[in-house]
Amino acid sequence: MTKIIWKTQIIWFLKANLVIWAINGAILLIVVLFGYNVFSLVSSGYFSKITFLETGVTLLVGGTLAFLGSASATKNKEIINKTHEEWSIDKLKKSEKRANKYFIVAAIMFAQSILISLLGI
Repeated sequence: MTKIIWKTQIIWFLKANLVIWAINGAILLIVVLFGYNVFSLVSSGYFSKITFLETGVTLLVGGTLAFLGSASATKNKEIINKTHEEWSIDKLKKSEKRANKYFIVAAIMFAQSILISLLGI
């Protein structure tokens, strides 16, 4: 990969991670507004559990994106939509390339959830 592609990939990963932590902050704000104590959430491992849950969701999204380029998914779309969309190895590679971004973000989030769990946050 060239230097420019690596730079755009890293920026995408950082943006995705920032969005995920913004969602975590919004969820925490909503929970606190409903009257829960922040310290009890921290002691119960709220952040590690929610990050682990988000890791699973991100892996599901990545797996779905990877599956959508496969021959069986293309054949199903062809039968259901009554189109003549042909499967190609290029479509498969393109969908797997998109899915790889989500798998890497999920790996980063998994490492974060383990780190948060070890820190006791």
